[in-house]
Amino acid sequence: MPDTNDPSGPPSVATLVGGLIEDTQQLVRQEVALARREIQEEWDKTKQGATLLGSALVVFALVGILFAFTLVKLLQQYVLPDYEWACFAIVMAVFAAGGGLLLYASLAKFRQVSLVPPQSVESLREDVAAVTSAVTSDRPQGSAYIRQRR
Repeated sequence: MPDTNDPSGPPSVATLVGGLIEDTQQLVRQEVALARREIQEEWDKTKQGATLLGSALVVFALVGILFAFTLVKLLQQYVLPDYEWACFAIVMAVFAAGGGLLLYASLAKFRQVSLVPPQSVESLREDVAAVTSAVTSDRPQGSAYIRQRR
């Protein structure tokens, strides 16, 4: 919005404020779009992790039940023929250790999910610094910053 009254002189305050408001609106729209994209990416990671974890639990539950009975019968036949309860206890302890390892691995996967979008936070810090610099300096630089980010 250049001032048409005096093309050779400096722009008016109204022109500068209008340009600053326009640049700020565009910057906010860009930041919101970046934040939405990052949050969607993190949500997709979370859904994938939960789906994998649920599928693994179902499969291991079915396999575990059959494998546990197999191990109990093997222990009872070859190691402790008169102590079926001890065979069940041994197999249960082995499966509890395996379940603990699976739980640890799934929690490690969930720790990779970031609830705060890191690129958006860094970009917002840069924007605040640029706007602060543009407001406190003699010459507004907001438009140049917006064009640079495109």
